[in-house]
Order: sequence, then C-alpha cells, then structure tokens
Amino acid sequence: MPYKTISVVITDSAADLDALVTAHTIASRLDAHLDVHCIGIDPARYDPMPGGTSAHMVETGLAEARARAETLEKWALEHLPGEKGALSTQAVVIPQMGLDTLVARLARYSDLIVASKPYGKNRGPLQVNVLEAELFGTGAPVLVVPETGPVGVEPFKRVAIAWNESSESFAAIRVAIPILAAADQVDIVMIDPPSHSPERSDPGGAICMMLSRHGIRAEVSILARTMPRVSDVMMRFATEHGCDLIVMGAYGHSRFRESILGGATRDLLERTEIPLLMSH
Repeated sequence: MPYKTISVVITDSAADLDALVTAHTIASRLDAHLDVHCIGIDPARYDPMPGGTSAHMVETGLAEARARAETLEKWALEHLPGEKGALSTQAVVIPQMGLDTLVARLARYSDLIVASKPYGKNRGPLQVNVLEAELFGTGAPVLVVPETGPVGVEPFKRVAIAWNESSESFAAIRVAIPILAAADQVDIVMIDPPSHSPERSDPGGAICMMLSRHGIRAEVSILARTMPRVSDVMMRFATEHGCDLIVMGAYGHSRFRESILGGATRDLLERTEIPLLMSH
C-alpha cells in the first residue's frame, strides 16, 4: 500500500526543522497529503489549590500553550519550501498528562509519520514522549530523521533490515514494503540468530520469500555479535555497506527496561546518523 497520508508532530522549532522538511519532501515526491500538527503543552497541574488561584492558573496555562502552538504553526508554514501541495496544519493544545493519548490520536490515521531523533542537541523528554506515543499508539511506521539533515529527496537506495524474527521486526518490514520496493538493494541482517528457531535451517529464508513476492530481492547476512551492543554491530554493517536507511522493530523490551538498562532501540535512537524506519 503506498503512503498517501504523511504526518509530522512539531513541538520545537530547533529540534523539528529537519523532520518537517523531510515530511514535506517525501509527501511532494509521493504526491501524498501532509498533516502538520503543531502542539503546545499546557503546563498547568490540576492539584488542589487555594481558593481563587486555580482558575487563574488554568487560564494562564491554556493561553501560553495556545500561543506556543500558534507560533509553531506560523513557523512551520514559513519553513515549508517551495510549493505547499496537499497540506493541512493545525495548532493543538495538549495537557501534560494527556500527551501520549492525544498525540497518538492526532497521528493514527497516517500511513507514515516523520519524527526527529529524540536524543541530542535541542532534544529533551518531550521529543522522547512524542516518539513513543507515535510508536505505541498508532501502528504506523515512524521515520526517525537524524541530526545530519533532511532526507527524502530520492528513494532510499540501500536499506538494511534488522531481523530477529520478532513480532516487532516483522511489523516494521510489513509497513516498510513501499520503501523496500523502491530501493536498489535490501539487506536482511541477522545478529546471532537463535539456535532454537523454527527457521534455524534457513535463517531469513521465509522473510526473503515474502519480500520476493512483492518484487523485492533481498540478501541475508548472518553476523556474530562481536561488539558489546547489538546496535553497534548493526550500525557498523550499515556504515560499511553504504546503507542509507535501517528498518527495525521498536521496543522489543519494555520502555521501562530500555530506559534503565538500555536496549537496541534506545541505543540506535541515541547514536544513529542514519535514518531509522521503526514500528512497534
């Protein structure tokens, strides 16, 4: 299924410029509709307060959030290059406690969501929360744009798929088929595949067969875990082979476990200089 609705959630002009330009570029190239959601976070807490103060604080918080959202919407329109095409923008006020639910509801009807890399310069917890809401609440693929600049002028030429036979990685491959079909080369990368797997006699064979029926020719690479982190092995393969996109499942472990102990998803989100297409 082609991507016909592309969306981007804007929370900060410094952090989200590359994501905005990438979303617009891909939408223009694919003749798709672009939805730009500019959100202002209502900072007010609704705990019991002394009489006469709560209403004022609520009104002040809403006004600040509304002004922030409208400023971001104006900024987004000013920074969309060239012809605007099929475009919708909206300024949305979201309470701090409802961030996950409301961001997911904004983006759930998208075929592809474009997001900023959530770790790095000008990034903070808000970018992490928005990305996780998109991954866990929509089922749509999320293209994470690194700090190296916008992408999407041309289709990705060489794509590396992180394949571990999990439901998350399979979901990522399924929603990435339009991108994989347009690539010149696709690599299925398996790092220390499980010895007990039903596919141990032909690692990666079944997913290759599925992709071939979509006209996608893929090659399987079996790698040993020769570095401390799985993400290190994946990044080294992608860099050495000139891959310009990594497709992977997101958060095979719980978010809490990855935030405390780390994991492939968080490691790649922190360190990648290559765009990531992720799905959960």
